[in-house]
Amino acid sequence: MTDTSPAEKAPRERAVPMDRKVPGRVKFFFGFGAIAFGIKDNGFSLLLLIYYNQVIGVPAAIVGTAVLIALVMDAFFDPIVGHMSDNLRTKWGRRHPFLYLSAIPAGLFFLLLWNPPEASDTGMFFYILGIAFLVRVTMSCFEVPMAALGPELTSDYHERTRIFGLRFFFGWLGGATMLLFTFAVLLAPTEAYPDGQLNPQGYRDYAIIASVIMSGAIMLSAFGTHSEIKYLPQVERVRMTLGETFSGIFASLRNRAFLILMLGGFCANVSQGISFGLLTYFITYFWELSTSALAWYVFTLLFGILGAVIGSSMLSRRVGKPRAAAIFLVGAVILQPLPYIGRVLGIIPENGDPMLMPTILFFIAIGTGSLVAALILKSSMLTDVIEDDAEKTGRRSEGLFFAGQFFIQKCVSGGGVFISAAILAFAAFPEQAVPGEVADTVLTNLALIYVSLIVTLGLIAAYVMTRFPIKEADHHARIARMRGLTETP
Repeated sequence: MTDTSPAEKAPRERAVPMDRKVPGRVKFFFGFGAIAFGIKDNGFSLLLLIYYNQVIGVPAAIVGTAVLIALVMDAFFDPIVGHMSDNLRTKWGRRHPFLYLSAIPAGLFFLLLWNPPEASDTGMFFYILGIAFLVRVTMSCFEVPMAALGPELTSDYHERTRIFGLRFFFGWLGGATMLLFTFAVLLAPTEAYPDGQLNPQGYRDYAIIASVIMSGAIMLSAFGTHSEIKYLPQVERVRMTLGETFSGIFASLRNRAFLILMLGGFCANVSQGISFGLLTYFITYFWELSTSALAWYVFTLLFGILGAVIGSSMLSRRVGKPRAAAIFLVGAVILQPLPYIGRVLGIIPENGDPMLMPTILFFIAIGTGSLVAALILKSSMLTDVIEDDAEKTGRRSEGLFFAGQFFIQKCVSGGGVFISAAILAFAAFPEQAVPGEVADTVLTNLALIYVSLIVTLGLIAAYVMTRFPIKEADHHARIARMRGLTETP
C-alpha cells in the first residue's frame, strides 16, 4: 500500500476498498456497536417468550406468532435501508447518518417492549407485534449500514474475517454480559420469587439498563468509525425505484455463491433460533437448575465465542473459509445435542448432582461457539460475493447484499422462535409451569424433538457450505482486475 491520499487515487481504484490492515481502534469500534445487537437479539431469543408466557401469562402461540410477524415485516424493511444507504451521498458518507439517527429510537422502543399495558390476549398480540416491529426497524437502521461498512474498510481476504469476528464477539459479549447481570442480579431468587426468572420487576429493570447501553453502544460505534469515511470507496449513485430495489434482492439469488450462503444460513439460523428459544425452558424445567446456572452458562459461553473468533480465522487460513465453516457446523451438530441424548440414555448426572451443571455447560457453550464460528465465516464469505457482484455489475451494493442476508436471516430466525413456541405447544408444555412438576414424558418429547431438528438442520448447512465456489485465489485475482492491475478475462 502506498502513501497516496484517498483524494489522489484514480477513480477506478477509489471504487475498490483499500488493501490494508484496519487500525485496531477502528476494528474495536466497528465491533463495539454490535453490543446493541447482542442485547436486543438475546432479549428476543432468551427472555421475551418466557417473560410474556410464564410471567405475564400470554399464551406461547400468541407471543411466537406476534414476534414472527414483526420479524418478517422488518425483514422487508431491510432492503429499503440497504438501498438507501448504498445510494445516500452526504459529507458523512453513505452509512453514518443512519447510525447516528437510529441510536435513541432503538433504545426507547426496546424499553417499551418490556413494559406492556394490561390488556386481553388480543391486545397483547397487537402490542407485542407493534413494539417488536419498531424495535427491529430502528435496529435495522443501524445493523444493515454498519454491516455494509465492514467490506468497505478493507479488501484484505483474511482481515475481513477478523473484523467480522470482532463484530460477532462484541455482539455476544454485550448480549451475554447483559444476561449474566440479569440472571445473577436482576432475576436472582428472592423470598417472594424463589424462581427469580419469574420476577416481573427484574424484567422492567433489565429493560431500563439494556436500552441505555444499546443507545450508547450505537452512538460510540458511529463516533469511533467516523474518521474512516474519507478512506471508503467512492462510487456513483444508482437511482432505483422501490420495486427495482426488491427485484435486485431476488435477482441476487441468481448468484450461485450468494444462494449457497443463504441456504446454509437458512438452516444455521433456524437451528440457532430454536436453541435460544428453548434454552431457558431447558435450563429451568429440564435440568431444574437455578438462576445461578443461567449466569454460569452465560459466563462459559463467552469462552466459546472467543474460541470461535480465534478459531474461525485460524482454521480458514489452513483449509479455506467454506471447508472451515462446514467443519464448525459438524462440530456444533455433535456437541450441542450430547447432553440431551445423554439424559435420555441415562448417562448424564441426575438433576441436583454437582457434576450436572459443568457437564451440560461445557457441551452447550462449545457447541454454540462452533455454530458462531461458522456464522462468522458466512459473513466473511458474503463480502467475497459482494466483490464478485461489483465486478460483474460495476456497482458496489454492500447494503443491498447485507439486507438480503438479514432479510433471510430474520425470516428464518423468527421462524426459530415460532418453531420453539410450536414445539412447546406440540409437547403440551404447561403455561406458568412450576420447575420439578412438569411430566417426564413432556420433557423427554421436548428434548427429542429439539435434538432431531438441530442435527438435521446442522448437517444440511454443513453440506451446503462445502459447495461455496469462491476461493482466496479467486478473490485476489478479482481485486487486481477491478483495480486495473490485470486484464479482465
